[in-house]
Amino acid sequence: MEAMKYFYELFSMLPRQGPGDNQSTQEAFRLMEEVSSEPYILDIGCGVGMQTVELARISNGTIVALDNHQPFLDKLMEKAKQAGVADKITPMNQSMLEMKFNNNTFDLIWSEGALYFMGFADGLMKCKELLKKHGYLAVTEMVYLLPHLFLCSNFLKKNIQILEILKANSY
Repeated sequence: MEAMKYFYELFSMLPRQGPGDNQSTQEAFRLMEEVSSEPYILDIGCGVGMQTVELARISNGTIVALDNHQPFLDKLMEKAKQAGVADKITPMNQSMLEMKFNNNTFDLIWSEGALYFMGFADGLMKCKELLKKHGYLAVTEMVYLLPHLFLCSNFLKKNIQILEILKANSY
């Protein structure tokens, strides 16, 4: 638990807890050509919610913003109020490991740099269960694709299976 204290301390100083920026969020959302006109969205591991607020602005949807650190959710709702989108976001203080949503619930599941906490393969399987039949999954994670890179290679070699997992699960 001590490690999580340092994790939260470090990440609480950042404007965004995952990779990307608002432009990346906009571009990824635009690629979802057939997403519902008022999508029901789950943002797993939303952190302080920079991407959550942006999704609320551009999607015309409603969002469940899931994180297990209340100070992050408080910052998210503060930003959402400032942006005029707080009514579109429901913060939920819960671990992604304990999600109890019904299957086939969400039009879109979004997770920036957080799904690995579940184990990437397990996270993908859970998302597949929670998505509606023609739903979308937007996930960013660190992926190792170039064999000549040595930085963090032991950790990354364990995750080289990501492409096979995606292919095997029809993503």
